[in-house]
Amino acid sequence: MNTQVKKGQMLFAILLVCFISLSACSGEEQSTSTGSSETSLQNNGKETAETAGSNPDGEPISTKQTATSREEQIEALKALIPDGLTKLPETAEEFYNLPPGRFSGVSYGKQDEEIEKVLQQFPNIENPDHEIIKLYYLALLGLFAEDYPEPQEIINRIKLASFGSPEMDDPRFRFKEQYNVMIVLDASGSMGNMAGGKTRMEAAKEAIRSFAASLPAGARVGLRVYGHEGTGAEADKALSCSKSDVMYPLQAYDRQKLDSALAQFKPAGWTPIALALEQAQKDLQSYKGEQSTNIIYLVSDGIETCGGDPVKVAKQLADSDVTPIVNVVGFGADGEAQRQLKQVAEAAGGRYVLIQDQKELEKEFQQAEEIARKWRKWKDGASYEALSANLSQAVDISVYGSTWYRLTVRESYNFFSAFMDMRRLKILNEQTIEELEKIDERHEKLAIQRGDEMEAFLDELNDKTYRETIDAINKQYSKNVKAK
Repeated sequence: MNTQVKKGQMLFAILLVCFISLSACSGEEQSTSTGSSETSLQNNGKETAETAGSNPDGEPISTKQTATSREEQIEALKALIPDGLTKLPETAEEFYNLPPGRFSGVSYGKQDEEIEKVLQQFPNIENPDHEIIKLYYLALLGLFAEDYPEPQEIINRIKLASFGSPEMDDPRFRFKEQYNVMIVLDASGSMGNMAGGKTRMEAAKEAIRSFAASLPAGARVGLRVYGHEGTGAEADKALSCSKSDVMYPLQAYDRQKLDSALAQFKPAGWTPIALALEQAQKDLQSYKGEQSTNIIYLVSDGIETCGGDPVKVAKQLADSDVTPIVNVVGFGADGEAQRQLKQVAEAAGGRYVLIQDQKELEKEFQQAEEIARKWRKWKDGASYEALSANLSQAVDISVYGSTWYRLTVRESYNFFSAFMDMRRLKILNEQTIEELEKIDERHEKLAIQRGDEMEAFLDELNDKTYRETIDAINKQYSKNVKAK
């Protein structure tokens, strides 16, 4: 019995050991299977991430967002450059004809937040060549280029200082016994538009009052208007286009009579410029060019709207024995009107100027006032040399030179600040910025040099006689002021 019990216990123990062994093998196999499955899933997941989607040839396409191509970056950079800005300025003329940048006129710190937003749009092109560096600088120039002053106004004044000289080839500009200024004023409906807090017509009337009151004794002024009859309606066109009237006959200044004349009309109808110029010639017919210095101011804010040919009439006026000096003033004129008014001025051998408000119109009339004062002194026997000395342009030229230099300094500061921000914000890499700094250093030196050359040229011009002045302008200024 004991022996059988022992045998049974031994058999049970053997079975138990076998069972435990089988369980262990089964668990290891399951673990191995599970691990293999997990590894397979991980591998499959990795392949999916790397090969999500395939092209038609079965080649994997990466799901990582591709960087913008170099060509696209270059195009994005070009889009930041203003239209027409294709090269860096070299001559003085190219500097002052360069359109002012978007942020010109103000120091960087006063608009840094807005500037940073624009700078963030600059693409960071890797390993840029010389042409791409140039594109970067042109884009920056489109932001920071300053509005360098044109010298033409000073040159005009230097010419004006010679007005009346017997050396002058053009007899229109020599002083005669009589000095006449005829103002031909647009009174069409559009002159009722606003210009600096008042209508263009109100501004023109006030400027005419001021001008007439400033004329010296012996000078004559007259006022002819057009477009003052009817309305802008088609039904009134025939009436409006047939009328141009003298409101203040050519005579010495009389405040009461002029005020009364200016009160007689207001902006009304159409724009018969050709008719008004034809009749202005008749107004001056008694004052032949041989004995009289005749000046006509045509003030208009629009084009001929009555079918006339003001360019043809202007040519006839210039060829007449009245021989007037014709100044055409565009008062807030749009592009189309400016083109026609410039053609009128060119046909008459005169000059054209665009003004926007009363102050600018008064400034234009001041040139005629200066001529009148010189004429009065000439009548009184003052010498030409003394008059030239009195109208010296030295101070204006000095201000011109200092203004040019001040703008150069501000432009350079704004570029320097932009480079600092580009480093701080990591907009461009260091090598690119260093190349841009080299270009800017040259640009600044060249701007200062051109400003100095222009100031020296104007000083020299101011010391010449009339004939020498014209020769110098033709030989040097009109061909651009280049590096020596």
